[in-house]
Amino acid sequence: MTLASALKDTIRRVSAREIQKIMRRVRRLQRQVKALRQEGGAQRRIITGVERRFTRLKARALRTGVSAGPGRPLTPQSIRSLRERLRMPRKAFAKLVGVSPGSIFGWETGRTLPRGRSVARLRRSAEDGPPPGAQRSRLRPPSRKGPEGSTPLTQLP
Repeated sequence: MTLASALKDTIRRVSAREIQKIMRRVRRLQRQVKALRQEGGAQRRIITGVERRFTRLKARALRTGVSAGPGRPLTPQSIRSLRERLRMPRKAFAKLVGVSPGSIFGWETGRTLPRGRSVARLRRSAEDGPPPGAQRSRLRPPSRKGPEGSTPLTQLP
């Protein structure tokens, strides 16, 4: 055996051993990537299901409003129009209903829905009107004509 063939043989064995080490690492990484892809797919399916249920719930809440007993359901628009009809600022209306002004804002924007006793108090305030001596807003309720037919704020008393 010549020196050249001995060197070639040694280089072949050493390189084969190094390639095997590297391939073990590559296979381990491939298994990890496969597991991560499967986990990511499962999480995407879960998120899609949650989004679908949320969209259905949101559509149902906006479509039907909150219904507690007989009468028309409470929608964000109906809550706002009740407050405007009573000519009360949000703070006074919140005090009348017994909740925070932030709750009133959430109900009027449709981000949240009134529950339980709040619904009953809203219905009662709609029937009874404001209590005597309640703070009223100086602004008039908006006209039915729309923004172009309403009085500018600067001309209100």
